[in-house]
Amino acid sequence: MIARAPGSLLLQASVLATAAMLGVLAAVQPLAAVGVAGAIVFVYVVFTDLVAGLAVLGFLSFLDVLPQSGALSLAKGAGLVLALAWIARFSLSGRGERDFFADHSHLAWVMIAFIGWAALTLLWAEQTGLGLTALGRYAPNMLLLPIAYAAVSRRRDLKLVLAAIVLGAIIAACFGIVQPPNPSVNDRATGTVGDANELAAALLVGLALGAGFAVARGCSLALRLGGLLAVPLCAAGIFLSVSRGGLIALGALLVVGTVAAGRWRVAVTALLVAVAAGGVLYFTQLASLPARERVLTANGGSGRSEIWKVGLRIVRAHPVGGVGAGNFEQAAPNYVLRPGVLHESGLIFSSDPKAAHNTYLQVMTEMGVPGLLLFLAVIVVCLGCALRAARLWAQRRDVTMEALARAVFLALIGMLVADFFISENYSKLLWMLLALCPAMLALARREATDRR
Repeated sequence: MIARAPGSLLLQASVLATAAMLGVLAAVQPLAAVGVAGAIVFVYVVFTDLVAGLAVLGFLSFLDVLPQSGALSLAKGAGLVLALAWIARFSLSGRGERDFFADHSHLAWVMIAFIGWAALTLLWAEQTGLGLTALGRYAPNMLLLPIAYAAVSRRRDLKLVLAAIVLGAIIAACFGIVQPPNPSVNDRATGTVGDANELAAALLVGLALGAGFAVARGCSLALRLGGLLAVPLCAAGIFLSVSRGGLIALGALLVVGTVAAGRWRVAVTALLVAVAAGGVLYFTQLASLPARERVLTANGGSGRSEIWKVGLRIVRAHPVGGVGAGNFEQAAPNYVLRPGVLHESGLIFSSDPKAAHNTYLQVMTEMGVPGLLLFLAVIVVCLGCALRAARLWAQRRDVTMEALARAVFLALIGMLVADFFISENYSKLLWMLLALCPAMLALARREATDRR
């Protein structure tokens, strides 16, 4: 007889025990059993292949309306598993692995300084627990940068992650297009994201990346057709969200695209004209009267301008330290009774207090000007990485990768403009796009070196 290794026997026993427990659970709660089985498969896949985990996380960032337990959504759970898998890989890997902290030491120190400053603000925060929660969201998001840097080492990896994001955008857009009117949100489409403004910001990413795949001649036919399908669906979803911030960001994305799209400037200009014509047609002939009035009248941003006034009062009172990470909603009521008229103070004094409705103002009110500068430094460096990667591929006439790099850059531009009207400083999609930028630059540099 052939003796079996103890490790092999232990593995078989674990598999049998897990299967038995799933069988019992399936008899009692079938849906729960399916969820547990899916989670087990996901954990195995992520620990085997970080790129697959990144792709799943990108897809799940569009599915925030799925059931969640407390503060742990599917995307957050996936991000936590991904971080654990990267830590395990980083601790066991040899020196041949790409090291984000060595290759991008300045960016790494900026990220560390941001987390350190956020932690320091807890010393004067009104609610330390809220600050710890904020730190618990910032840290995993920033870990996506070294994770993507280690995982995305081939062009196939980049295409897989971007394709998963585009697929998520297509599903979110389709859901928003076919969903029945919801009077509670003034007949605005919310898709699978659950919020009309956040849906518009996410679909801007899908539109830009879809356009990138559509013009990338070296991609497979399926990817190009998927990208081509994503462009009109995402544009329609943005229109149906009736998000004024989303529409402004869409215009900004297309205008910047006419400058930063490289060899595709003419195509982006044509897309700008087509989208503008479609928007005019929809909002003048097809949209409902409430949707038309919402787009054509400001009305203080539905109370957004009032929240901004309170936020600016906080900044004037605490320009350096802010009120503490994660404490804007807690501190805002203390700044309502100050000089200046507020017409929508109910948005501050409510059972569900509103965020700053401006990502940059949110960061500045909570962590002061130093926190905002560190936050912007991460964004600017990542945008620069995307542009440099695009230029390296353009110099080698690699049309496919240049198109994808410019698409990521424009997707970030669209989302960053949209984030001026919503608080998305914890957005998994935003940090995923930022994380891909240094990884793309490393890939472009390595390919340039290999061909010398």
